[in-house]
Amino acid sequence: MQKCWRLWISWGADMEQNPKKEYWKTVWQRDRKKYIALPALCVLLVLFRLVTHSRAASDFAVHYIVQPYHRVMGYLCGFLPFSVAEVFWAAVVIFCIVYAVRTVAGIIRTKGGRLALLWRAVLTYAVLVLSIYTAFTGLWGLTYYAQTFEEAEGLHAEPISVDQLAEVMQLFVDKINETAPLTQHITPGKLTGNTRAILKASDTVYDRLEQQFPFLDVPAVKPKPVFCSRVMSAVNFTGFFFPFTGEANINVDAPECLLPATVAHELAHVRGIAPEQTANFAAILACDTCGDPMYAYSGYLLGYIHLSNALYGASPERWKPIAQQLCDTAKADLHANNEYWRQFESPVSTAAESTYSGFLQSYDQTLGIKSYGAVVDLLVAYYGKTEK
Repeated sequence: MQKCWRLWISWGADMEQNPKKEYWKTVWQRDRKKYIALPALCVLLVLFRLVTHSRAASDFAVHYIVQPYHRVMGYLCGFLPFSVAEVFWAAVVIFCIVYAVRTVAGIIRTKGGRLALLWRAVLTYAVLVLSIYTAFTGLWGLTYYAQTFEEAEGLHAEPISVDQLAEVMQLFVDKINETAPLTQHITPGKLTGNTRAILKASDTVYDRLEQQFPFLDVPAVKPKPVFCSRVMSAVNFTGFFFPFTGEANINVDAPECLLPATVAHELAHVRGIAPEQTANFAAILACDTCGDPMYAYSGYLLGYIHLSNALYGASPERWKPIAQQLCDTAKADLHANNEYWRQFESPVSTAAESTYSGFLQSYDQTLGIKSYGAVVDLLVAYYGKTEK
């Protein structure tokens, strides 16, 4: 670190001694790799974007390159007890902070060449951000344009009526009331208190669904608890799939009542389901069919939240008598969950939501973060038809 620091300061001193004509030549020579990397990354990003305009090309890339990569990396990272994704992001944050401090120190210490120092910092951050975004587009963004779960299953969401919405919400209330007594509860919002046991139980959560839909059959990936889960809560994240390592990363600080459903959601991403509404739907379906009361209860609870919000917005008078039938255990869990997330309401969480929504929209997910709630149409289409 000291050697790097001396080089940094000497660079500014060297520039002071260089004639003006040689000034930018020195800047170019020191950062020529970055100047080459920027257009190369832009070209690669454009190529990825061109692939998204072809369903055949997207399917080929996803099924024969992206998903095999995820499976290999997920298998290899599974041998490590910690989240490699978390280490990656921690390294990126630390690098950005240290580099910013060094840049400011260099500008203060150096009388000449300050503009070059600032430009070099901007160039470095540009290469870093573009590298991550380009790699993410290739390893995950293409998945948004490949064959969807709905297409493979033959399920199509259609406009729904208030009556249909009320019927399916009633169904989920009944399912919650049936499974709540079968699920251990320590306190409201907390099921077992053993997070690792809940994560371990996810090994078989997709087994029955894979029999029904063989295209979901992939090698088991262990969900990884995130050490800095509190930070995830601050930006309104319950989990994330990291395409660079093929890991499903879970916020283990959030209330346990929805933890199994969150695990199932991230494991849906592991199976190549990219859209958030579809991942929610697959998660609820997996929890419903897995045979584990704890996962079933959590999945029904997740479905109920979306259905309840939708029906309340459409017809409060139809919503009230159905919501009142919900058992006290579930009401206490929902209250605990709401209270937990209320403490994180801040401009930071709002900005994080807006940023992530824009990120989703950059991949033609037009609803942005609201796509999480679009699962309602799929639930009504599937469970309404199933019940009939």
